[in-house]
Amino acid sequence: MKIVLATFGSLGDVQPMIALALALQSAGHDVLLAGPPEKASWIREMGCRFHPLGRDITSFIDGMKNAHSIRSATRFIRFLRDEVNAQFDSIPDIISGADLVLGASLVFSLSSITEAMGIKYRFIAFAPQLLPSSHHPFMAFKHQGFPGWMNRMGWSLAACLDKLNLSRLINRNRRKIGLAPLKSAWEHILGENVILASDGEIAGVPPDSSISCVQTGYMHLVQPSYPFPELEAFLSAGPPPVYSGFGSMPKMDQANIVPIVVKAARDNGLRVVISKFWDDPSEFSGSEDVFFIQRYPHLDLFPRMAAVIHHGGAGTTAATARSGVPQIIVPHILDQYYWGNRIYQSRLGTKPIWRVRLTAEKISRAIKESVTNQRMIKKAARVGKTLRRKDPLGIAVREIELMDRQGEGPISNVGLVSKFAGRRPTWS
Repeated sequence: MKIVLATFGSLGDVQPMIALALALQSAGHDVLLAGPPEKASWIREMGCRFHPLGRDITSFIDGMKNAHSIRSATRFIRFLRDEVNAQFDSIPDIISGADLVLGASLVFSLSSITEAMGIKYRFIAFAPQLLPSSHHPFMAFKHQGFPGWMNRMGWSLAACLDKLNLSRLINRNRRKIGLAPLKSAWEHILGENVILASDGEIAGVPPDSSISCVQTGYMHLVQPSYPFPELEAFLSAGPPPVYSGFGSMPKMDQANIVPIVVKAARDNGLRVVISKFWDDPSEFSGSEDVFFIQRYPHLDLFPRMAAVIHHGGAGTTAATARSGVPQIIVPHILDQYYWGNRIYQSRLGTKPIWRVRLTAEKISRAIKESVTNQRMIKKAARVGKTLRRKDPLGIAVREIELMDRQGEGPISNVGLVSKFAGRRPTWS
């Protein structure tokens, strides 16, 4: 099959799609990955054919002071609306000639474009929270302890807002390509059978979801290891340290968290490895108990840590769980609050600490709990062992190939395909 994987967002939105692209290639399929342009070199180095999609989202996020303010959220919504409009113009060229298109994250135009072009489509979700349910709130809500009736009310409110925002935006573009308007853009984006790339040991498909799903487990990208003598020397100089890293959150905010984490680790007599995504030197750069690291594979590093402090992105949460160590989640936005709660409820980590409430004292207490609570430590190790025995990528590839054999997909809009006639296929 000729398959296009399309994603737009931060590192966590791209990395599992690289893993899936490589797995599909190994199974003999012709695969193209479309994603943020700033990821081009890395994706091609990993061995994927690549096509840029959208603007540099990493630079946009790094330009924020923080990610958890209303102002930042408003800026991001405006940015995303512009991107969705642009996707309706750029994506037809990218997917022309494809047999199947797999979309993820913020490529909200894709389900409509594939409908118009008569191409099979599936959506890949990295969190069960994307599925409307009484078992969790809509992603805009931080609090995860609402009763079921309040969660249902929240999703109903989200559906009303959707008609004024996303559905309105999508329908405006659908009219331009001759498609009928949608009642719910979100349901159309999810499609008929979502591939849920998350681990059921942490969060399964909610039993009341009306969206059919196949849960594969998180699709980890195995990255090449490389010698790092300085890291080895640091790790061998004492007991396992704690790790702290906040992924794709704004660089300025990440730098501001460093003194808080260092103090908390020192209060517990522990050393700390810090993921550094900013360029300026740190006041702790010369400290013997602090080690800064950049772009080192999580699956190689995390099993050697005593605990992992992170923002609660789907990928980092899954990597920590697979590594078998306790985690401390400091959620900033969206599904990070969901993952923080799921890790706590699964007894794989401490109670999450919201970024707006983060203090050295709270992190210090969480670190102490994560390195002394034997039930948590043993549960994390046991779940990690279970996850390492599974093959999520194999399950995903078999599901995708089964779809091809069964001829699933949206009804082909033969009369609309002509609107995209003359598009130059990306496959040439």
